[in-house]
Amino acid sequence: MENDENKWKKKRVQKEARLSLFRRVRIPLLTAVAVVLTAFFVIPLLFELLDLTPQVVEVSTAMANLNPAPTPTPEQTQAPEATAGPMETQCPYMILQFGDTAEIVKDIQSRLMELGYVDADEPTDYFGPATEAALKRFQRVHHMTETGIADPLTQELLFSDQAAPYSIHPGDSGEDVESVQKRLYELGYEVEKRNGYFGTATQQALLSFQTKNKITVSGEVDPGTWELIFSSAAKPKVDPTPTPKPRKTATPKPSSTAGAGTTKTAAPTSGGSSGGIPVVGSGAADLIAVAMAQVGDPYVWSCEGPDSFDCSGLVYFSLRSVGISVGRMSAKGFSEISSWQTIEGTANLQPGDLIFFRSDTSSTISHTGIWLGNNKYVHASSSAGKVKVSSWSDWANRNFSHGKRVF
Repeated sequence: MENDENKWKKKRVQKEARLSLFRRVRIPLLTAVAVVLTAFFVIPLLFELLDLTPQVVEVSTAMANLNPAPTPTPEQTQAPEATAGPMETQCPYMILQFGDTAEIVKDIQSRLMELGYVDADEPTDYFGPATEAALKRFQRVHHMTETGIADPLTQELLFSDQAAPYSIHPGDSGEDVESVQKRLYELGYEVEKRNGYFGTATQQALLSFQTKNKITVSGEVDPGTWELIFSSAAKPKVDPTPTPKPRKTATPKPSSTAGAGTTKTAAPTSGGSSGGIPVVGSGAADLIAVAMAQVGDPYVWSCEGPDSFDCSGLVYFSLRSVGISVGRMSAKGFSEISSWQTIEGTANLQPGDLIFFRSDTSSTISHTGIWLGNNKYVHASSSAGKVKVSSWSDWANRNFSHGKRVF
């Protein structure tokens, strides 16, 4: 009897132990089962119901392959046809930088000229300092690292429909900003610091200019604002006092010794102020002499001397040096001054006349120089990167617009 009771107690203890073990492992066991069911059944079913299928993203070869490509043969680097852009004929793009020479550089220069990042000029295959600086401006506008290197990503964007035209925004800095500041100051708009940084004071002056001239008030230098600032149509902050009309007086009779039929051409406006540029002469011959003295000086966008110039800056500096009081204008601005005689055709040009050009891709005046005669002219060349004397070429013949006679 006592043995049976001990056996019963032993069985009861074993049963309770088994129950205790089951209670300890049931929660982890149920959790593991739930994880397996969720991973292999619930999540796939959820993706199928919500149509959450992975999307495959394609990356263009030009953007994926950032290593320099081998230098192409001349057949590979020929300029693209009119119906096919460089993106279609040059993929992947080769990396180009200052000092390189390649046919595709002509396309890069032409595209930068078309978008307004550099003065128009006859493109060359040489990657010079002006091309490097223009690429930096392009990269600045598109919020890219300003390397001045024509890497594949920069070229792909440059030749695309998404490429934005040249503009200047608050926070930018450079010679172009300083040029805008100087011109606004020249027009009477308050710009305390003309240091090349587009800060609050510069933006306020620009807003005043845009309001006064009744154009879009954006506080940014868009292409239209840039064109107007550097033109004779730009309105100063304070309207000039109108000149009173002279009273009519009796016309004196001509003297018997006066030459019959003689007329005098009104002389160009000159004055004591020359914008800080010393006056060293007068007349067409001295204008040419001043410009020729700058040959070899570097081309720098929006600079007007004394050691570096862009095309209109050279003309401005030369005019001021011979006593012509004129504002700092662009090539287009100088080409529109109505008080200077317009000269049509190269056959009618005289040494000292200003000459103006368009580009192969635009009808807007975007380059200027000074006629020397004998089919030569002196100008600040963006493609050559310096002030130089050029002979008349097919490009000049295609893109010449007209001349202006100052003297």
